[in-house]
Amino acid sequence: MTMTQRRSQAASNDFSLLRQALLGEGGPERLPLWELHVDLPVKEAFLGYPIRSLADEVAFWVRAGYDYVPLSAGLVRVAGVLGGTTVSGEYGVYDSGDVDITWAPEHEGPIVSLDDVAAFDWPDPDAMDLSHLEHVAAYLPSGMRIIAVIGKILTATWMLLGFERFALATVDNPELVAAVFERVAAIQNRVCERCLQLPFVGGLLMSDDIAYTEGLIVSPRVLREHLFPHYRRVGEKCHEVGVLFIYHSDGDLTQVMEDILACGFHALHPIEPKAMDSRAVKRRWGGEIALLGNVDLDLMARGTSEQVREYTEANLRDLGYDGRYGAGSSNSVTYYVPLENYLALRGAVLASRRG
Repeated sequence: MTMTQRRSQAASNDFSLLRQALLGEGGPERLPLWELHVDLPVKEAFLGYPIRSLADEVAFWVRAGYDYVPLSAGLVRVAGVLGGTTVSGEYGVYDSGDVDITWAPEHEGPIVSLDDVAAFDWPDPDAMDLSHLEHVAAYLPSGMRIIAVIGKILTATWMLLGFERFALATVDNPELVAAVFERVAAIQNRVCERCLQLPFVGGLLMSDDIAYTEGLIVSPRVLREHLFPHYRRVGEKCHEVGVLFIYHSDGDLTQVMEDILACGFHALHPIEPKAMDSRAVKRRWGGEIALLGNVDLDLMARGTSEQVREYTEANLRDLGYDGRYGAGSSNSVTYYVPLENYLALRGAVLASRRG
């Protein structure tokens, strides 16, 4: 099958089928495509033209075969940072120009003391602009919904302190850590509440990296004291109104998987292959939570399209046999993933559908 044929391969958009998959109410006949984020060069290469409007943005997710459009809300956008340093380097999968990459603050952020917490210009969550969700909704086909990507409670907290200061403060200045967590969580959770009031929002995705490949970023005690209680409150609201509740974190989450389940998440993304064995996760927790992603990003970037196709097909077989799996990358489809490899993943999922 040629690249053009793969790009034009028929795909349907039906959020109700994504819900069935993540809630365990469907079957393996129609497993969903899933991505948290696709970088702009990949989307434009897929479409064959530049994305210059919200209509163009929606067109990608529709034509690629997804059942939703993911949109950022809250303090930190997807793939974004608070503060940080931007560096530029040449990398040319799609063009020969430089690529700007922003790194989050490693040492010190804008908040150093409790006085800084009080003086910081915290945004009013009720005044934060969510109009982009409404504008995108106007272009959605009737069967699609928006998934609002929020979360970033731990992430925003350490970015505001700087990671080094944050890590040290969990031991020698816990009052400062608690104060920043509370201010960040109050903002993020209120934005979640506002999103749940929008009829075209079908899911909330709490995106908040809490782990490295080797284990958790901080002690489970910190997460249990400052993070998971906020997740649980948002999860309760999602369950009350029937909205999907999805969690994203890279790294090895094994140590706190029971805590994650207790928050009420319907699905977990991305099950990073170098950090967690997706088959073991499926055996141990697959009856309680759906799995998303897990197609190795390194393979997608450096492997062949045939290797990506075979990897995806194996995941569909081993993780999707009960219908509770959505295939996608093990992080996001980055600007260094060749289009043919993205198309191989997509094509494998669409070819597997029997209903």
